[in-house]
Amino acid sequence: MKNKEQHRFKVSNKKTLAEAYAIPPRTLKLWLQPIEKEVGAYLGKSFSPKQVATIVKLLGEPENLQLITLH
Repeated sequence: MKNKEQHRFKVSNKKTLAEAYAIPPRTLKLWLQPIEKEVGAYLGKSFSPKQVATIVKLLGEPENLQLITLH
């Protein structure tokens, strides 16, 4: 499997991120609160690829990584 530096992430919303981590959206919200400053603002109802990479770096690789990466 590729390491995190080799993954190319795509724009993702909170619902997709929650699905990738196999958790409810409410749980994702709680997980994101402590890392909000590192991740940055949730603008346009989505996270940029750079923000998604930061989230994965801080929270760890999700169960369903293919939902947030480019193939």
